[in-house]
Amino acid sequence: MIEVDLLFKLAGLGVAVAVLSQVLTHAGKEEWGTIVTVAGLVIALFLVINLISDLFASIRSLFALD
Repeated sequence: MIEVDLLFKLAGLGVAVAVLSQVLTHAGKEEWGTIVTVAGLVIALFLVINLISDLFASIRSLFALD
């Protein structure tokens, strides 16, 4: 089951990345805004990589693909 703590971390990360990206874009630093957005996406993927792994393990065991 998804932990509430992880959801709050992802929500906080999303808000922080969105605000920082908008600030950089309005300051004329569009490239840095894009880099911040991509970095936020990578960090979010690292946070959920274990959940994705568990999902694939569940699917393999459900369909007896082991």
